[in-house]
This record gives sequence, C-alpha cells and structure tokens, in this order.
Amino acid sequence: MTRIRFSLEAVLTVRQRAEREALASYAESLLARERALERLAVLHHELSATWTHLRQELAAGCAAGRLDQLRHYCRGLEEELTRREEAVGHAERAVNHALRKMLSARQQREAVDKFRDQQRAQYDRKLTRENQKFLDELASQRAAAALARRTAERHLK
Repeated sequence: MTRIRFSLEAVLTVRQRAEREALASYAESLLARERALERLAVLHHELSATWTHLRQELAAGCAAGRLDQLRHYCRGLEEELTRREEAVGHAERAVNHALRKMLSARQQREAVDKFRDQQRAQYDRKLTRENQKFLDELASQRAAAALARRTAERHLK
C-alpha cells in the first residue's frame, strides 16, 4: 500500500508558522505590558515619595519658593503618570489584540490538524481492510491447499 500523503501539508506548515508568530507576538506584548506596569509602579513610588517630602518640608516651615518648586515637580510627575497610564492602557489593548490573533491562528491550525487526523483515520481503516483482505485470501488459499491434500490422500488410499 502507498504511504499516506496529507493533501494539505503546505497549508498546515503555513498555519503552524502563523501560530508560532502569533504566539511570539503575544509573548512580546505581555513583556511590553509588564515593562509599562513596572515603569508606572516606579513613577507611583517616586510621586508618593515626593509628596511625602513636600509634606515634611511644609511641616518644617520651608520657604515658599522651595514649596512652589516641589509642587511644580509633583505636577510634572503627575503629568508623566497620566502618560504612563495611557501607555499601560495601550499595552493592555496590544496584549488583547495579540491574544485574539494567537487564538485565531491556533483555531485555524487545529482545523487543519483535525482534517489531517480524519484523513489519517481513513487511511488506517483502508489499510486495515486491505490487510484483512490479504489475510482472508491467505487463509482461504491454505484451506484450499489443505482440502486438496486431504482429497488427494483419500484418493490414494
């Protein structure tokens, strides 16, 4: 019997590659989101520390110029915080998009895999039928040969 030949092998290869690329893109987007969250956490910490310092300076009776300078710095940090929060939101949307693409690529690859499995099962059934047919023919040839021997032995007696 001929070897099994999957008719959509090229399609499967393309789908597997697309799935690998989508998975890599998803991993990259997860890392980018993690980095954005880390930068946001660092800025939150810095802003908190600056506000604490401002309160301490205020309690210690600092000069108005120094207080204005610290408030201006805090305002700049808050603006940067807004930008970083937007970056985290953008990174989150990128993760969601990459996840949808990866799941879609996986689904498309699984459809081709399912078709290949069906084709393989059909090939296996056909192979089993042919093997059984061969064994049946072999058994009937042996039975015919045994019958012929017994008949020949009876006639010789």
